[in-house]
Amino acid sequence: MKNKVLRHKLLIVSIFIGWIGVTINPLFDSVTVTSDYDLTNHRLGLPLPVIEQHTSLTPLEDAYPFELGFVSPLEHPTTLIAGNYLILVVTAVFAVYLILFGIVSLYKRIR
Repeated sequence: MKNKVLRHKLLIVSIFIGWIGVTINPLFDSVTVTSDYDLTNHRLGLPLPVIEQHTSLTPLEDAYPFELGFVSPLEHPTTLIAGNYLILVVTAVFAVYLILFGIVSLYKRIR
């Protein structure tokens, strides 16, 4: 019974960590913008793009190249790429669960 409760706790913690990690990921991503980059479909997220921002930015010709990260969603409409988001959350939850399960198993062996 205790083992079953521990697995549920590990799963809940894994879901929380995986979900938070994937959700805040685009905030720390940036893209190098060149003159041929489509600013109207600015995609952010690693390793797959998770959000797409439809920007109306028009930089000057001599401004290229520059780094562009997450811009205000109030000024630039932002959409979630649901398929990529779901794939990344499931992958992150699985990876975190395996890591936590391994740590718990090692801790039990040492003890």
